[in-house]
Amino acid sequence: MKVLRMIGWLLLMMILVAGGIYVYNLWLNQTFVTTFYTMETDKPVEGLRLVELSDLHLSEYGEKNADLVQRVQDLAPDLIVVAGDMDIDTNDDYSIVTDLMAQLVEIAPVYYAPGNHEWAGIYAFGSKNLAADMKALGVHWMDQCWEDVDIGESKLRIGGFFEWPRAELERKGPRQVVEAMDGNTNDLSDRFTLLISHCPELFYTSLKDVQIDLGVSGHAHGGLMRLPWTDGLWSTNQGFLPKYTSGLRQIGESTVVIGRGLGDSEPYPRIFNQPELVVLDIN
Repeated sequence: MKVLRMIGWLLLMMILVAGGIYVYNLWLNQTFVTTFYTMETDKPVEGLRLVELSDLHLSEYGEKNADLVQRVQDLAPDLIVVAGDMDIDTNDDYSIVTDLMAQLVEIAPVYYAPGNHEWAGIYAFGSKNLAADMKALGVHWMDQCWEDVDIGESKLRIGGFFEWPRAELERKGPRQVVEAMDGNTNDLSDRFTLLISHCPELFYTSLKDVQIDLGVSGHAHGGLMRLPWTDGLWSTNQGFLPKYTSGLRQIGESTVVIGRGLGDSEPYPRIFNQPELVVLDIN
C-alpha cells in the first residue's frame, strides 16, 4: 500500500508540474518581451532607433493590437522594419495586419518585406491584394527594391527581398541581384545599407560575400523550443539545433539582427520562447 501511495503522490506531482508548465507557457505566449541591442557604424548614421516586428501570424496583443502599438509608440522609433510573416498564408482575412500597419505608419516610417506566408498568400491563396493594401496605407512595400532614405542626419539605403529569392540569387550571383534590385546599380558603400530578408539563412549562403551593413530577419521563431545554452530546438531551413534564430549576429560580411517573432505558426508551438519585439539603436 505504501508503494502504491508513493506512486500515486508521484503521479500527482508530475501532473501538477506538467499543468503548471502548460499554464505558464500559455501566459508566456500571450505576452511579449522587448529586447534591446546597440550597433556602431562609421556610416552616416546618428542616433537612429529601429524597431523590428516579424512573424505575427495574425496574433493580437489587445484589441487591434493596442498593447503592441502602445509599446512601439513608447519606444519612439525613427524607423519601423517589418520582416515578414505577419499573416497566415491560408487565411484570406488579413485585417489584423492592415489595422496594425495603419496605426504604425502614424508613429514612424514602416518598411515591410514579405515572408513566405505573404508570398504564398499572394501567389497561391487569397491575399492577392495585400501589397496594394499596404501601399495604400503608406507602408513601404519592399519587393526586390531599394530606397534611399534620409532620417535626420542619417543616410540609409533600405532594401527588401520578396521571400524565396534563392534561385535567382544563385543563378545570377548575389552582388548583381542586390545591386540590380529595382534597377539600382549605385555603389552600396555611400550610405548605411539595410537589407530586410525574412530568412536569415540568406546571409550565410547566397549573400555571405556581400557586405550589407545591417540585415534584418525573422522566420526562425527563436528555434521554437528554447533550451539552456542553445538557440532553440528546431527551425525551418536550419533543422535541429539551429544556429541563427535570434540576437544580433555577425554572419558573413554582414551584421544581422534576428527577431524571435510575435506569434505562432501552426502546427509548431512556442515553448519557453516568449514572443519578441526588437529594438536596435544605431550610432
